[in-house]
Amino acid sequence: MKQILKDWAIEITILVIAIVLACLNPLKVSSAVLSATKTYLNLFIVIVAIALLSSFISITIPKQTIGKIIGRQSGIKGILIGATFGTLMIGPAYMFFPFFKELRGKGAGVNIIATTIGAWAIKITWIPFAITVLGWKFVLFFNGLIFVFSILSGLFAGAFFKD
Repeated sequence: MKQILKDWAIEITILVIAIVLACLNPLKVSSAVLSATKTYLNLFIVIVAIALLSSFISITIPKQTIGKIIGRQSGIKGILIGATFGTLMIGPAYMFFPFFKELRGKGAGVNIIATTIGAWAIKITWIPFAITVLGWKFVLFFNGLIFVFSILSGLFAGAFFKD
């Protein structure tokens, strides 16, 4: 029993807090459960999509191909592919890190992964809104800096971490 309490301490604490809060304000419970369910379903779709993408790549693309396209030896071409892919990615980080791990296992270079993660800060879908709020000069300049620095961070990561 002590081991269960030790292993599940955080979960048990959250459960106790939830029960106390439910007793204090029972009217909020249904809206909280509904909100949590919607969030879970939205995340579930993304989790399944990333898992399917990782599985598809793992099964269909040979390790040599991954290494050739986005491996350490792919050079500036691979870094630009990583930076471009990073700007197009949408979704939360915790969804893509297992995908990046799969790519690393298949031969992707740490420099490419670092570049991709850095370029992820550019949100293509937000650019039109950002331009209306901040102006096109600022948005283009700032996103250009992010793109350049993501490439530099990939180069530094490649020099620091040896595959």
